[in-house]
Amino acid sequence: MPKRPIPTVPIDSFESLVQGLPEHVELFKKQAIVIFRGFKFSREQQLEVTRLFGDHANWYPNSTIPFEQCWPYEENHLRTMDALNKHGIPKDELFLPWHIEHMGHRNPAIGATWNMEKFSCDSDKGNTLFVNISDVYDLFSEEEASFLKKCKIAAFYSWEQLDIDEQGEPSLHDAVEMYETSRRYALRLNALFKYDRESFYLHSFDNREPSEEENLRFEKLCWKFTENVQENEDLQQVHMWQENDLIVVDLFLMAHAVLGGFKPYERSFYGLWAHRKLGDKYF
Repeated sequence: MPKRPIPTVPIDSFESLVQGLPEHVELFKKQAIVIFRGFKFSREQQLEVTRLFGDHANWYPNSTIPFEQCWPYEENHLRTMDALNKHGIPKDELFLPWHIEHMGHRNPAIGATWNMEKFSCDSDKGNTLFVNISDVYDLFSEEEASFLKKCKIAAFYSWEQLDIDEQGEPSLHDAVEMYETSRRYALRLNALFKYDRESFYLHSFDNREPSEEENLRFEKLCWKFTENVQENEDLQQVHMWQENDLIVVDLFLMAHAVLGGFKPYERSFYGLWAHRKLGDKYF
């Protein structure tokens, strides 16, 4: 099991969150996640929290455009359980695999707020695991990092049979990006840690078509990245949910996974995606 529980921030009102916002924002920039506990946020208050953090994380929604379209969703994972036959996954096994959100989108979600409106299962069930991919980047040698900085990736958005949209052309992005909010380098590799031309591949190297040797080297470094996310417990963090927890998470940096042990009627949250720019969230 992961060694590091993520500390929660006790809070007793929406007003106290607003008053302490500078400290909360600094904590968010430092650890890419803030978890508020002790107050039941309404959905309207959750949206306002998303906007307030958007002012500092350079995402939409933010307070500069108060009436823009948002992308809310309700999640109890029933659809995943039914579609992928994932009912009855034990609490110590992965229910949702490690992933990075929306990398195949041209306007990806780079953040979210998750409001756990119902949580009636035991606290050791339905936990969410996190790894900061900047921490993974720091494990690579200077030579490896230099190689990856020359790589441009082609990525499709796909959750296999759960993906109902057809994407004609992949989204292109750099394998290594400097993230403005944290001022740290991040490895932006495959969302579902698969390597094939149907989901994710090396599009170019140093602004030209990659050689076979460069493709092989890239794949080897991708697996190093994957192994550290999935197996390096020194990097993994865990959140053990309680009802009414509100998470503000940096999805540009946080790979995450969900453990099993819960039924859909026991665990349900309301989510708001936060995007890099205004406009359509997909392609």
